[in-house]
Amino acid sequence: MSTQFSVIGVGSPIIDLIAQVDENFLSKISGDKGGMVMIDSGELTRILSMLEPGSVKRSPGGSAANTLFDLAHFGVRTALLGTAGEDEAGAFYRSELQKAGGSIHALRSSVQGTPTGHCICLVTPDAERTMRPALAAALEFDPAQVTADDFADYTLAHLEGYLLAHSEEKLRFLMSTAQAAGCKISLDLASFEVVNAFRPAILRLLEEFVDIVFANSDEADALLGRIPPEEQLAQLRKLCPAAVVKLGEHGAWADCGAGARFIPANKVNAVDTTAAGDSFAAGFLYGYLSGKDAEFCGRLGAALAAETVQVFGASLPESSWKKLLKMV
Repeated sequence: MSTQFSVIGVGSPIIDLIAQVDENFLSKISGDKGGMVMIDSGELTRILSMLEPGSVKRSPGGSAANTLFDLAHFGVRTALLGTAGEDEAGAFYRSELQKAGGSIHALRSSVQGTPTGHCICLVTPDAERTMRPALAAALEFDPAQVTADDFADYTLAHLEGYLLAHSEEKLRFLMSTAQAAGCKISLDLASFEVVNAFRPAILRLLEEFVDIVFANSDEADALLGRIPPEEQLAQLRKLCPAAVVKLGEHGAWADCGAGARFIPANKVNAVDTTAAGDSFAAGFLYGYLSGKDAEFCGRLGAALAAETVQVFGASLPESSWKKLLKMV
């Protein structure tokens, strides 16, 4: 199957290293459970040395990229704009993106010989994931070198909030360049740590550029305060034409312009929440770009997220895709 629309993602192409750990393991590393804290290659090596040999699963990752991988399975023409290393991990990443149906034409290569970025995803028995990324080559991505040609012929540019680490002005440049090329803009806020660090910038960018924003409950709390999610949705809709507040197992609130809709979560046995929000965004965006209403978009997003939390990592088996493709 194929679609009449296309999506280019902008973000960090990284390899997820997924391991099951107990609660005590998290006390041995810095940062909060369930969040994201950047680390360097030395800390990456240290944490990996603490894990049982053979216990780590490898899969392609990155917030925007996870969404693209899923959209590609739906037949959407996709590409990823970011920087990976010219190493075995980078070759693995490019190969997996192409296998999913995505394009690597916009993927830059490190010019400094820097290795591909990795993210350790530590999954506790409650299925919560705690992320510790070492971005490596992904840090070489320079938004200033992006041109309108990179976004030409794409319907939507999907950006991850982690890009704010480059600076507000560079993310503003990316958004304005994509917009000038005719793209709609979607933004995933990425993590509550990102929102805490860049809240004023996020509010400005949402109002000026973003067509659809995705926030989970922690991110929405950090951005708008601890108010009911339907009120958070209303606040986001004042800034953007479409908005989604994701509540995990408690569902989601969504509004594409025709009023707020509550989307119940699919009840499943979750083993790993890694990339669940990215998968929800993929399902939602497929419906959104197909011209569907918020309820259809949300139900497809919820179905895709439900499949994702039942496996370790972001890559779904073909049996899952057969079920999902019947929905569209």
